[in-house]
Amino acid sequence: MLNQQPPLHLQPEVSRQLRAFLLASHLLSAVVIVFMPALPWWAKLLLLVAVAFSGRYFWRLHISRLHPQAVLDVRFYATDNCLVRTSAGSVFAVLDDSSFLHPWCCVLNLRTRGGNLHTLILPADSLPVDTLRSLRVRVKFSAETTEKKTLPGAMGRVKKGSGKFL
Repeated sequence: MLNQQPPLHLQPEVSRQLRAFLLASHLLSAVVIVFMPALPWWAKLLLLVAVAFSGRYFWRLHISRLHPQAVLDVRFYATDNCLVRTSAGSVFAVLDDSSFLHPWCCVLNLRTRGGNLHTLILPADSLPVDTLRSLRVRVKFSAETTEKKTLPGAMGRVKKGSGKFL
């Protein structure tokens, strides 16, 4: 049976929660580096520069979405068929097994046929609640139907650590 549901369009807004988490984690790491007594000043400076570059990179990738690989929006058809739009162009991708779905935060790891991995972090305030709920339901039921399609004894894709065929 074919999937008769219309595609789910995910176009996240800038998340205040993600912005606060990114700033807090990078500022906390900078404070820890400054107050480390065993490091010489040049090592502290080198680590602070690395933290600053990390903050700028992840800010451009997940907050402002100005990085060329930043995910701007996703059309979610099923777990094995998603259209990912970046500033570099659009590409079809598959939802990777390492994705995380929770009511407070969803992390979608989308792998293209070329092997590139695009990550979309969706805190609860980045999309409407109904859209996030629809996403979690679609992923859950897509995984169950894929599991049912695999014949017993056949070698299917196995999710790491679960022993379940996907």
